[in-house]
Amino acid sequence: MVDRNELVMSTNDAATLSAVLATLSTREAPAPEAAEELAEILDGVTLVPNASARDVIGLDAEVTYVELPRGRARTVRLVHPAAADSAAARVSVFAPVARALLGRRIGARVPVALPDAEIDELHVVAVSPSQRRS
Repeated sequence: MVDRNELVMSTNDAATLSAVLATLSTREAPAPEAAEELAEILDGVTLVPNASARDVIGLDAEVTYVELPRGRARTVRLVHPAAADSAAARVSVFAPVARALLGRRIGARVPVALPDAEIDELHVVAVSPSQRRS
């Protein structure tokens, strides 16, 4: 049985995110704790071949999740910080919601501490993987 809350990431995404962290000074990070948390995610993630990561939330994936307990559904794309655009629902991997979703699969229920204290958990209902070439 697949653990829907296990952190999984393609080797390509792990390499890309590691490079982003390596080139980012602590002053450039949106928040130092965001860079530290992203580094911890990378340290604890299970790496899988790119072709095996089709249902995993990674860089440039489009994700639909439900905010609990409210029940509001949202769809966002997790992107490199330079490509973030809130008006286009393109969320930086440094954003709290992106860090919570990164490496999760469809069906995951992720406890979160977001700026909006009325949201306790995110339930992943759909993932469209990156259209980037593997």
